[in-house]
Amino acid sequence: MSSTPAASAGRQEHRYAWTVIIGIAVFTAAAGVSVGFGPRPRTAMYGALCVLYAVNALGSLQQSRRSTATEPRTRAFWRWAAVGGTFLVAGSLVQVLPGLGAWPAATTPMMITKALAVAGFAAVTWPMLTWPLNVAGRQRLRIGLDAATVMCSVAVFTWALAHSTGARPVDEFDLLLTLLASGVLVASAFAMVRLILGGSAPFTPATAATGTSALLLLSIGIATDGLTGPQPDARLLFASKLLSGALLAVTPQVEWITHTAGRTVTPPRRISGTLPYLAVAAGQVLLIVQLWRDGLTRGTWGIVVGMAVVTAVVTVRQKITATDNERLIEQLDATMTTLSAQERRFRSLVQNASDVTLVVDRTGAILYASPSMHAVLGISPREAEGRPARHVLTVQQPDGAPEWLAPLYDRPAHREELQIRQGDGTLKHLDLVSTNLLDDPSVGGIVINLRDVSEAKDLQRRLRHQATHDSLTGLANRALLNEQLGDDGRAQGSNAVLLLDLDGFKEVNDRFGHHVGDQLLMAVAQRLREMVRHDNLVARLGGDEFVVLLRDSTPRAAVLTANRLLEGVGRAACIEGASTVQAQTSIGVAVGTDTAFDTLLRQADEAMYQAKRSGSGVSLYNGAGDAPPVT
Repeated sequence: MSSTPAASAGRQEHRYAWTVIIGIAVFTAAAGVSVGFGPRPRTAMYGALCVLYAVNALGSLQQSRRSTATEPRTRAFWRWAAVGGTFLVAGSLVQVLPGLGAWPAATTPMMITKALAVAGFAAVTWPMLTWPLNVAGRQRLRIGLDAATVMCSVAVFTWALAHSTGARPVDEFDLLLTLLASGVLVASAFAMVRLILGGSAPFTPATAATGTSALLLLSIGIATDGLTGPQPDARLLFASKLLSGALLAVTPQVEWITHTAGRTVTPPRRISGTLPYLAVAAGQVLLIVQLWRDGLTRGTWGIVVGMAVVTAVVTVRQKITATDNERLIEQLDATMTTLSAQERRFRSLVQNASDVTLVVDRTGAILYASPSMHAVLGISPREAEGRPARHVLTVQQPDGAPEWLAPLYDRPAHREELQIRQGDGTLKHLDLVSTNLLDDPSVGGIVINLRDVSEAKDLQRRLRHQATHDSLTGLANRALLNEQLGDDGRAQGSNAVLLLDLDGFKEVNDRFGHHVGDQLLMAVAQRLREMVRHDNLVARLGGDEFVVLLRDSTPRAAVLTANRLLEGVGRAACIEGASTVQAQTSIGVAVGTDTAFDTLLRQADEAMYQAKRSGSGVSLYNGAGDAPPVT
């Protein structure tokens, strides 16, 4: 399996970093042998430190130039680390020169070394102290206090080691430099711990562990180096300095090995909560040991003061935590009260809503049915829950139509209209709106809202019937006729239009009254419906005019149908309020292929008047306007 050029380059860089680390370990071991058994251990130690600090400076500079360190502030931090390493190289070189006879005997190089060390670690500490954290407000304050607690305890241990032999600084200036150097180193370690706890460090936790260990060892070395009076074991002190230098040298390489592009550092909250208590416990143990061993000495007083500071910091931290916890509990109580009220409100809305609410799982089974299901569909919610929704709701669908539940799983939201067959055989129209919440752990199903729109559908049908049918006879009106013909108003194919006009209808109204005339119109409409095939259309245009649209008809067939209608309509009708009423009519016939209905209707009208004039009853339009009747 081939790898990308970027991956190959990354593996090569890692191999280089491991090679550097192994080289540093071998060099440090060799330097330790030279320090332990050589004639000039101090010169050998500082010479080795010059090399190790130089490796640290070069590695930091190289880390700032690597392509993965794309964030400008991260590159700037490693450049400052290279500057700090350069100062440390200069400070160690100052200690090498006297051993080589290249330093004036009247001057003391240790103060210069400590001053350069202060400058070097200040260069690294400042960007870390000013580095922004990923947290804000009181959380940032708590992280700072946790780091301060740990670092104060470390400073107490450093003080105890530095004063365990009763040694004294050379003079007040030397004491000031020693305290300043140790303080800067502890501040640097504090900044590292702060950034790691805050989760926004420009280095990995492994890099921070390596660098912090180096700084603390170096802090102990600076605090004890150059003192007068009883001294700690020199070779042990030199070994600790060599170890600190080695750790600093490998720190850039550790960062390169453990760094992952685009990483997100998560603050180790469990560690940050435990470290302050461990630091306090360790300090208390140290104080007890110091009192038991040396009594109330200068070193013991320093430990007492340091532990007082640690205790004060921890107390402030605990007070802040207690205040925050009280605030959180109050907010939680308020939130729970609000949620409880909302839950009761929503439950009341669902239980008293007229719409049916269902929750269906992945298998199609009903998980929840609202109480309104019984009122709307006549089904008990308890009986419905646990059963397949397709069995509970018997949906009337056309043959070949897809199952109604399937589309609800394929879409985030869906809407359609269902016809439900109830147990008594009646149909109900339901408006369905669904929302797919299968991936929502609080629901885990498809939420279906069903609204009964049967009354609205009935009203819609009634209004449509009123708009498209004659109110007296129930026949289609001109609106339905136009709708049947289509948008262009053209009867496709060979079609015939028969226009009927009742003769003597005005006399019927005048003699018997309008109510008899209305009954005569209804009788004529009934006869026309019975005598025309169902695929043809009978309509009332208004007054005593009727029209019949014959589809796929020829002129001869249309005339035959007109004669049959003439005979059927002319039969005497028995009508309440009059013994019998004779309804005579004249029929005009027009036939055309793909002809506009209005054109056929106008032609049939001309033929009808021709039939009235001739008294034939039926006349076929042939374009002349005075054609003889066709029988």
